[in-house]
Amino acid sequence: GAQLSLRVHGGRVRGRSLFEHLLARDIIGDWREPDIIRITPAPLYNRHIDVLRLVLAIEDWREGRHG
Repeated sequence: GAQLSLRVHGGRVRGRSLFEHLLARDIIGDWREPDIIRITPAPLYNRHIDVLRLVLAIEDWREGRHG
């Protein structure tokens, strides 16, 4: 496995927005102050489709598709 730490351009407000967007889609990560989202896929637990869901959710958020 690996830990992916994301820092969103725009600071805490935008980072928290992405974090909440992911949670609303049942993508569980970890928020670390001041502005870090940690995501940790585990090979024995997560599947390829789970990682794809994360990527697509981030893309939706980036494109403003928050609904």
